Parts: sequence; structure tokens; C-alpha cells
Amino acid sequence: MTGRAAVAAVLIAMFLPGTARAQTIEEQQWHLAALGVHAAHATSRGDGVVVAVVDSGVDDTRPDLAGALLPGAGFGSASGTDGTEDNDGHGTAMATLIAGRAVDGGALGVAPAAMILPVSVGADGDKFTTASVAEGVTWAVDQGADVINLSLTSVATLTPDLLRAVNYAFDNDAVVVAGTGNDGEEHVGAPANIKGVIAVSGTVPGNGPWPESNTGPETVLAAPARKIVTAVPAAVVDTGYAEVDGTSAATALVSGVAALVRSRFPDLDAGNVVNRLVTTATDLLAPGRDHATGFGQVDAVAALTADVPRVERNPLAPPPRPSSTAATTSVGALPSPPPVEVDRTRIVLAVGGLVLLGLLVAVVVLLLVRRARARRAPAPVVMEIPPPDDDFWRTGRL
Repeated sequence: MTGRAAVAAVLIAMFLPGTARAQTIEEQQWHLAALGVHAAHATSRGDGVVVAVVDSGVDDTRPDLAGALLPGAGFGSASGTDGTEDNDGHGTAMATLIAGRAVDGGALGVAPAAMILPVSVGADGDKFTTASVAEGVTWAVDQGADVINLSLTSVATLTPDLLRAVNYAFDNDAVVVAGTGNDGEEHVGAPANIKGVIAVSGTVPGNGPWPESNTGPETVLAAPARKIVTAVPAAVVDTGYAEVDGTSAATALVSGVAALVRSRFPDLDAGNVVNRLVTTATDLLAPGRDHATGFGQVDAVAALTADVPRVERNPLAPPPRPSSTAATTSVGALPSPPPVEVDRTRIVLAVGGLVLLGLLVAVVVLLLVRRARARRAPAPVVMEIPPPDDDFWRTGRL
């Protein structure tokens, strides 16, 4: 077992002679009751929805995910793989929270009938670059992902590559969900801070804010983030299960609820799915949106059953720019204007002036180009998204 696996080792005692039956994994997933997942399954289980998990990969040998994985892909240091190798365990843990099948008493996901599209953006738990994450998001969109789960964050306030990829997802009707981060700071980095993304913070049993969540005005929703039981590769934890902490887990849970809504209302576009999640959330702190929990904790049952009017666009997106096209009106034929006498001398002088001005501009441009070439361009800064640290994995007895 690896050092992380030793920290995260989970002991399962299904049946012991002379003792009462131990809880199943599903029974130990306290977040299911907190979000009303079992009640929500009477209405929707996520059928027909594809959730892309852009992460460390998803282990295709986990029984909890049997029949849940689509053919995936790898980018960055995972380039050339099919997305089903996960030596870190993070991606498998997130995928299980979204679509775990609860096989033989195992872990149950929020949307157990949804399909997972595994997108690995880092091998062996290496740091992810924003460039590889952006590639993964773009690829997932091209494969028809309905929801894109980004249980990762960077310190960057803006990254053009992620911005382009996320906007591409919006343009193709995908719901994008990302975590706010786990440093307990008033800072939400990319991609969660991109307008239109559902930025997710954490809660604890009793619906209080998880104090380690990053917070800020970009926070949209909250979900359970402490001692969340899920499945991991046996190569990471020999029992195959662990408790995890963090907004990564909260993000996956919200992605699962988004999948339930997309399945229940297949005619709704992504903007209206986001609107349902936001308007039906359970307000936790002061009335209205706050920096710690956004609009409140996601409510699976209310999101599926409440009467929510349709909206014209994603309520988290910036307002559309006004059209710059001037309106034109049709008018009748006008009488021809009287002929105008042309002053040839003035025309010659005007043309000559324009030629001289053009020559002057050309000289200035040439000087600027030569000066730019003489200077060496600085090396580009590559933003990195670190893998979860040991605090993500918790010691626990299940």
C-alpha cells in the first residue's frame, strides 16, 4: 500500500461472528440523506445523461462503476491513455459519487443510471496543467457530455485556455460544475470563477458551512464535503473504499444532481438546468446569496419537482452584449440630388496628403516590428492544478 493508502485505509467488516451486521457502504454515505437522494430516485436516476469527469482518470475495474463508463481519453501527462487508469484515486472517487451503482452493498451515486465519460488530465497524480484540463473539457464537449465535472481548482484568477474551453462548453449546451477550493481562503480560482460555472463550496453534517472551503462572491451552491464515503481503486486503498474531504466531493454531488435534472427534463437547455439548481437550493445562512454557500445547499428533490419558470439564459452568465448592428428602415425613392461641381485641385491635394500619411505610418510600423523582434519574448507561464494532498484522504473505519 502507498503512503496515502495507509493514511486512507478503510476497514470493512460486513459480517463478524457473534456481532451485529455492519453497515453497508451505502448506509454510511450520510450525504445521500442530506441531499434527499433516495427520494429523488423515485423521479429520476440520471438515465440518458453523460457526465464527463475531467480528473486523474477513472478505474474501470471498480465493481461500483460496472457498466457506467464510456470510452475515455487522456491529455497532458496522461496523453495516449483511454482515461481508465487512475493511480491517484481522485477521479474514481468523484465518478463513484456521481454514478456509483451500489453493487453488492457498495457505494451509491447521486445519479446511478448516468454514464461517466472518463477524461484523464494527469497520470500518477501529477499536477494538472490548465492547458490539459482545457483540452479535456473541449474533448468531452465534442463527445456530447451533458455535464462536465471539474473537481479541481487553480490559484489563477483567469486563464485564457480554460475560459475558451468553458465557453465552448456553454456554446454546446453543457452544464459545468467546479469546486471553490480547500484552503479556507476568500479566493475562488479558475475554473470555478468563470461566469456561468456552478462554483461549489462544502457543508458538514447539520448543513453548516465546511470551514476549509474557499469562499467568495463567485460561490453558487454548496454540498456535503466532510467524511464523504466513496469508492477508490484497490491499488490506492486495499479495501476499495475511503472517506474523503473537500469541495471536490461537493462538486461531484452537485454534478450528480445536475444529471438527475437533465434526465428528468431532457428538453431543458443547460441554462435552465442551472436555474433549477439555483432557485431550488436550501438557503443556509443569511437570506439570499452569500460568499460561503452561494444560494445554499443543492436540493435534489426540489430541483426535480418544483415549479420553476423557464429563463432565457444561464442566470450565472454575464448579460449579453447589445447588438452593434444599426436598425435600418426602408424608405421610398428620393429625387436625385442636383449635380455638384467638382474642385479637381482640392482632390489632388487630398490624395497627395493621404499618400504621405500612408508612407509615414508604414515607416513607424516597420520600426516597431524591428524593435519587437530585437526583444526576446518572455517564457509563457504554465498554470498548474495540484493533486489533492494527504488531507483530502481521511482515516476512517467503515
